[in-house]
Amino acid sequence: MTKPAGNPSALPLLIGCAAGFSGDRTDAAGPVVDTLIARLTSGPSGLSGQRAFLIFETLAERTLALAQLRRRADPEAGYEPLLDDLLRPVLARCLQHGIRIVSNFGAANPRAAARHIARMAGELGLAVPAIAVVEGDDLSSPAHMALLRTELGTALDGLRIVSANAYIGAEPIAAALDAGAQIVVCGRVADPSLTVGPAM
Repeated sequence: MTKPAGNPSALPLLIGCAAGFSGDRTDAAGPVVDTLIARLTSGPSGLSGQRAFLIFETLAERTLALAQLRRRADPEAGYEPLLDDLLRPVLARCLQHGIRIVSNFGAANPRAAARHIARMAGELGLAVPAIAVVEGDDLSSPAHMALLRTELGTALDGLRIVSANAYIGAEPIAAALDAGAQIVVCGRVADPSLTVGPAM
């Protein structure tokens, strides 16, 4: 099916998922990227400008709490521990073919994850990509205790808070992509936001 080349929103949107949880297999991204590239390069000329995204969903409440503990022990830790294994094998091909990457592998430390990705790109001899960080989910700091107390009241009594996070929606992801981000690193966004953001 040929759609008008002058209207990018009318083009099919390609989204491939390379992970469904923290600790998922790390060799899945390669075949997914192969498929995205094949779809991007084999379509009729009317599909020039077609957009493709690779998403990694690597976060759950338990893994986020563990990430918070790692960040407390090391300010440069707290993101997905398999980030290198997941991303390094496909980063160059994604950037070369315009496949943008969206993930919650920032976990408890999205900024550190973004710095790690920038270093990774340099080590691979790539230009550092445009990386956006979506923040605002982390409510576990002492500064947020009054808010949590207002919302939860006595349910907080006697608890040691390890992790408290709000689920962020798709809008910040969409805004980051609209601003030209090649990679969007999130913490606790709602799982569907990883796909809804690119679709928006």
